[in-house]
Amino acid sequence: MKNKVRNSIAVGILLLFVIEAFVQDNDKNRLIRKKEEIEKEIEFTNRLLNDTKNKRNNSLQEFKLLKSKISNRNKLIFELNNNIERTEGEIQENTSKLISLKGELEKSRKEYAALIYYAFKNSNTNLNFMYLLASEDISQFYARFSYLQQYKEYRLTQIKLIARLKKLIEINIEELKTKKYEMINMVNQSLAEKALLKSDQDEIGIIIQKLQQQEEDLLKQIEEKKKIAKKLDKEIEDLIRKEASKSKYEMLTPADRIISNEFASNKGRLPWPTEKGIITDHFGEHEHPVIKNLKIRNNGIDITTVPKTRARAVFNGEVSKVFTIKGANTTVIIRHGNYYTVYHNLINVKIKTGDIVNTKDYIGEVYADVNNGQSILHFEVWKELEKQNPEDWLSN
Repeated sequence: MKNKVRNSIAVGILLLFVIEAFVQDNDKNRLIRKKEEIEKEIEFTNRLLNDTKNKRNNSLQEFKLLKSKISNRNKLIFELNNNIERTEGEIQENTSKLISLKGELEKSRKEYAALIYYAFKNSNTNLNFMYLLASEDISQFYARFSYLQQYKEYRLTQIKLIARLKKLIEINIEELKTKKYEMINMVNQSLAEKALLKSDQDEIGIIIQKLQQQEEDLLKQIEEKKKIAKKLDKEIEDLIRKEASKSKYEMLTPADRIISNEFASNKGRLPWPTEKGIITDHFGEHEHPVIKNLKIRNNGIDITTVPKTRARAVFNGEVSKVFTIKGANTTVIIRHGNYYTVYHNLINVKIKTGDIVNTKDYIGEVYADVNNGQSILHFEVWKELEKQNPEDWLSN
């Protein structure tokens, strides 16, 4: 009975190691995916930066892209450090497992050696036969026969267990080698990323100095953007007030209520309005990145992307309005029940008021400025007359 219990414990240890390995693999895969996503975003930002550097009067956009890259670089270093810490923990765990497995293997070998010795001493099959014949009754005969069978099965189990333990030890040794190699690579990458971060920070310092010398031009640009934002706000608010009977939730048709509820339930999971892009201006009121004591407000987010990028609907809905603001290209507003999404700075718009669109349907092309190459989509989300932070709605 004692041997059976110990054998069950050994098998349990094997199973536990398998489960732990599965959990570790899942965690590792998640961290690797996160790291790869950040690396892709940095690579895309570098592409935008290279395009921007070749254009004139683009220092502010260059500054914003560099800020985004620095933010992502810090995230990448954070993820690398997390990976290093996790790998160090796994190396310690694997080392402990290895010691435990070797202990189990030694115990199993000793037990098996004792079994072989006992079997050698009692190898005469006549002894087993006499042992059965000496039974006092049929019940004892079957009990003794069962015992002999269990003894034989136990010997076979021990052989299999020893083989499994040896295999698991070999696997753990290889895993330890792999993890140590991974950790060395990650430490080297983390050091390289820190060096690149320092270079980015030095570069952004130079751009700030350049921008501070262009303060007068920047103030003019800010005023122009304020005028466009004010006109855009008025168009959106006038539209929503005009559609008040349709937009208020209690006044919605059953079909519109379904769309509204589905839109709300997808908060944090909506696709981006562009397939690729970097957020270079965030929602809400914040300090100007260069001009001191100046606050700027953004009713949505600005997504910087590459020329010829297609803008797309983030959810099913009906086109409420398509209009153009002088000097600011075309804007499309799509209604999703009592929610609205706004897509601004478009050209080649192929949809019109009243059209029904589905998620990821083509709306138009994001305008690319011929002078500075900037291709920026301004995107907003409204719940009736309440402005929402689009970043809360879009998928990460």
